Amino acid sequence: MARGIRIRQHVNPLSLYYAVVRARPVAIPAPLISRAGPQPRTEVELGCADAQFSVQLAARHPDRLVVALDIRERIVDFARTRAEAAGLDNLVAAYCNLAVDFEHVLAPGSVDRFHLLFPDPWFKPKHRKRRVIETDVLAVLRSRLREGGELHVASDVFEIAMAVMAEIDGERDDEFANLAGPWRFWRDNPFGARSRREDMTLRRGQRVWRLRYRLR
Repeated sequence: MARGIRIRQHVNPLSLYYAVVRARPVAIPAPLISRAGPQPRTEVELGCADAQFSVQLAARHPDRLVVALDIRERIVDFARTRAEAAGLDNLVAAYCNLAVDFEHVLAPGSVDRFHLLFPDPWFKPKHRKRRVIETDVLAVLRSRLREGGELHVASDVFEIAMAVMAEIDGERDDEFANLAGPWRFWRDNPFGARSRREDMTLRRGQRVWRLRYRLR
């Protein structure tokens, strides 16, 4: 099994270091094409951290393509090592800065479900522009989903979950349907995979604030 690494929790996606587009389009592994065809069901984790969720999801669904994206190069390398160690030829890890690379990594209409799990809260007002779910990223996300595609968001910070809900359930967006009902959270985890952060949250007896949206 791949050994753990120390994960840097906060990276400024708007810094000059990350401003240059350098992500490459995600390629479907040949073994998966032979099993599931040229357009397999595809699930993408945005900001995969140590990739525990993506590894578990790929192992549970060998006929799906699971894509683990992260802005931290060391994390991407670690995710690839974990996938190789687990023998998962349906898991692809790739570099992506959502602020500049997102539209270059995934083809329009190619994704069945996005997972955004426990994003950095960026509490300070001057840092809120670094949050993931904002108008431009949401527009690209919508364009990459297939018809009936889904966005899954989870956080252990109520304020962050509410900010996402306000962005999508609010008047600015009517293209997503909240699967739990308008302005409601989804209670359980239906995916059979959990991130390390979710494991820690549950061990502490805290609640995971979960949202599921389907593209209308």
